[in-house]
Amino acid sequence: MERFRRLFASEKEKLKGRPWKEKLQYIWEYYHLWIIGIGFAVFMIIYLIWHFTTGIGENWISVAFPNAMTDMGNGSPFWEEYVEASGYDIREKNVDFNSSLYFDPTTLSGTANNYYQAFVAMIEAGTLDAVTLPRPQMEALGQSGRLLDLSSDETAGLFRKYEDRLVYSLPIDEEYSTEPVPVGIDVSDSILMTQYHIYDDSCVLGISEYSSHIDAVKEFLSWILEEDAA
Repeated sequence: MERFRRLFASEKEKLKGRPWKEKLQYIWEYYHLWIIGIGFAVFMIIYLIWHFTTGIGENWISVAFPNAMTDMGNGSPFWEEYVEASGYDIREKNVDFNSSLYFDPTTLSGTANNYYQAFVAMIEAGTLDAVTLPRPQMEALGQSGRLLDLSSDETAGLFRKYEDRLVYSLPIDEEYSTEPVPVGIDVSDSILMTQYHIYDDSCVLGISEYSSHIDAVKEFLSWILEEDAA
């Protein structure tokens, strides 16, 4: 504790007399990782308190739509349309859609924010089933190993069915694979784009490595591609 007091006193002396703008620039330059870490911790505490004290704890399906240009979250027209079409009883479990995340996995700085940390936490906790992103961002995200390899046994049916739509990424971890791995399904012609216009040019759906609702994701995928109507 004494060490922190000395550090605080030293930093306070350095900033003494500086304009507020310079103070903020200095603090961000030298302590931005601490700020991001503390911000993420606070976010997760608030999220976990909310999650365990309100509503229903389990999900039928949970999908994230980072960087969406249209509201796709809980209570949105899209959410209401899917709840009605799916027949899920939301008094029993949740249909959880999240379109309030903003990050760009194509750059290092694009993932240095609380939104990305929250997204990673949802995947690692196994609460997120699927995610959509524009193609370049999905390819970058797929390199992290957090998306399910669609050539695996549990998704072999999807691999065969959507072979012409598969999107590949080369994993950063060469021990996992030295060849590109199928991590997403191109759904640029789905209602996500044609009706709801969530991205400008392309849309790819990936499945979380730790999803426990793959069958629900398959049904969601069929629905957004309007396969049942065909």
